[in-house]
Amino acid sequence: MSLGPEVWHFVQNEYQTTSTLPTDPDERKSYIANVKALNSITSGITDSEFTKVMHCTSAKEMWEKLVGLYDGDSKVKKAKLQTHRRQFESLRMEDEEDIVAYLLRVAEVVNSLKGLDEKVEESTIVQKVLRSLPDRFDSKISTIEEEKDLYTLKMDEIHGILTAYETRKGGPSSKDAAFKASKSKKGKERNDCSDESDVESELAQFV
Repeated sequence: MSLGPEVWHFVQNEYQTTSTLPTDPDERKSYIANVKALNSITSGITDSEFTKVMHCTSAKEMWEKLVGLYDGDSKVKKAKLQTHRRQFESLRMEDEEDIVAYLLRVAEVVNSLKGLDEKVEESTIVQKVLRSLPDRFDSKISTIEEEKDLYTLKMDEIHGILTAYETRKGGPSSKDAAFKASKSKKGKERNDCSDESDVESELAQFV
């Protein structure tokens, strides 16, 4: 609006462009206002966005194209967020899995959420980890809950405590570890395909 109401007018209303500058004073004024509106829009977008709208000849056409692009991006983002939120809620450590591998899985899901601008409190992650450990950690979980403030406890500290505890207890057997490595590799291949399918399924709900 700082360029004047006549410029915003041509963002909201279609302008029939001409290849040359009109000679009629009113038409010339409209032509210039449309050009100003186009320049104002293009000055606020990235190069990649510009390539998608550079063919537009009117400010209204360009504006509506950008709105459509952002709306599409928003739907994809929402679909991905729903997928990763479900992944976070369903996280559980497998009996044959070691704590380091599990915490790495947790970090990957959390990083996926944060990459989509989702705010995940550290206390939420800590409590999720403690809730999702197998029975062999029960005694240590009770100790942590009694001695620590779960709202200020950091994931680095949880990592150290649980890794040390598992090391003292011996952790999963070597046979379990070998099975885990094989299962993890196959599981990741399945999950990569599944994630894409989940996002497509979520996206379909927004279309």
